[in-house]
Amino acid sequence: MTRIRDIPGRMALDAYPFSIVIRATYGDLDANHHINNVALVRFVEETTASLNMRVFGEDAIVRPSGGVQLLTAAVSIDFVAQGFYPGDITAAAGIAHLGRTSFVYASALFQPGRCVAVAHSTLVYARDGAGVAVPDDVRHAMQAFLLKS
Repeated sequence: MTRIRDIPGRMALDAYPFSIVIRATYGDLDANHHINNVALVRFVEETTASLNMRVFGEDAIVRPSGGVQLLTAAVSIDFVAQGFYPGDITAAAGIAHLGRTSFVYASALFQPGRCVAVAHSTLVYARDGAGVAVPDDVRHAMQAFLLKS
């Protein structure tokens, strides 16, 4: 299986069409004064949630209705460098794959001059707990967030 870090472009900030800045906190540190891997996973999760809100709208994520759900099916992450405090993390994301009922977000976390972690998150577009086809209007909106080649 190919490591995410070995996929061309995954560790380059300019490959991602969406980004946010996350401030690392003192509570994110481990005993070695590096940003803890669990905190990095939280940052990936926040990036995914932020991209979901951009694509689907805040209400779809925070106050879902109509039985529509975005179910996380899998998350894989490669920790590639130590993160340091104090400092901000630029968290970037884009859509790596858009299938019929599911899609894969590629995410990466950056501190100045280096990539700290890369991740893939597979989400399923579902209604009442069962995967359904991503509607055409949603699929169209998602096109703007495809990874840049």
